[in-house]
Amino acid sequence: MLFSLSSTLLLLSGVLITSAIFYLILFFGFRQRLSFVFFSLSCLFNAGKSLFRRDAGILRDTFDLSDQAERLGAIISFEGGCFFLLAFVLYEFNTPRRGWILLIYAILASIIFHYKVSLLPLVLLIGISASIYGFWQKRAGALFCCIGLIIFGLATFVEQNSNYTVGYQVGLIAFIVIMTISVAQQIAAQIRTQQEALLRSSRLENQLLKKSLQPHFLFNSLTSLQEWIEQSPPAAAHFVQELAEELRMLNHMSGQKMILLSDELEMCRAHLHIMGYRRQSQFSLSTKGLDGKEQVPPAIFHTLIENGLTHGYAERKKGHFELCKIVKGKNIRYCLSNDGEIEPGSARNGSGLRYVEARLEESYPGKWKLFCGPHEGLWRVEILLEGQSN
Repeated sequence: MLFSLSSTLLLLSGVLITSAIFYLILFFGFRQRLSFVFFSLSCLFNAGKSLFRRDAGILRDTFDLSDQAERLGAIISFEGGCFFLLAFVLYEFNTPRRGWILLIYAILASIIFHYKVSLLPLVLLIGISASIYGFWQKRAGALFCCIGLIIFGLATFVEQNSNYTVGYQVGLIAFIVIMTISVAQQIAAQIRTQQEALLRSSRLENQLLKKSLQPHFLFNSLTSLQEWIEQSPPAAAHFVQELAEELRMLNHMSGQKMILLSDELEMCRAHLHIMGYRRQSQFSLSTKGLDGKEQVPPAIFHTLIENGLTHGYAERKKGHFELCKIVKGKNIRYCLSNDGEIEPGSARNGSGLRYVEARLEESYPGKWKLFCGPHEGLWRVEILLEGQSN
């Protein structure tokens, strides 16, 4: 025999411990998914299961453990590995009532703790069901997980019927390899999405700057300025100051990924003042629930306000915008509303909204949602940022 049982189990334990470290690193480097922590713990407990095997005597010979201590360690390792494996699958695919499922499983495991009854078939059954649910919900990696659990179960079943002592560990490692391939594909897809979002936001950012600096904008502004110089020099001076401030801020923010919300609001108010002067109108912006220290992608609210002015105040001489922040759990919701005219069936799509979406994807990949439409007689845009509240 090329390898002894103890050598084989030591090798498998090393693979499991390495996998545990790998998934813990993924937790801190890949969107901090709690399921990765559960997978890491499952690998650690299963590594302990290999080390506590009585027929190998690895820990018994090293630490002079009693038979009772070795048996207790093996049971705890096995049950812990099953529990965290189940937790991984349930949380990976956001299974409904996952907390209750884990609680019931923990109670069952505690009841049969002193009996030679394995709950692994139940774990595999629930895990496969959760994977099927994830596949139905079109969640990434669900099909890989289902296949991996089936292979895991088959390897364990063969072990139970032919006394193949490492079938469980081999099946588990096969499952880990399959899930690692799935996660690698997800990471690659996320990197591609972020790169595409970065390129798209850069392209739209240039369009935004061109739009702000386009000859039409400057021509109308200078025409208005010429009239004010003749009629009201103080108003002309104030207009020049506001225009210069907005252009300065746009130029300063164009190359940054995140800026202070207070700076963004300052630029928004400058733009409202400029458009108010140009249209002989009065526009205002109020806020609620903000402290100004929040970090946001540059010019997203400026762009939304510009869209609101274009579509909602073509004929009106007075308008009001309100931006509020709502924190619920770990989620942040920004709501920007205005009292402009609401065009039937209008979604107000365009390059401005695409710029906002590209900026959000660049800064919060996969963790944002944007809604816009009529709400209680106002036009409202909501930006939901998931998991951004401390």
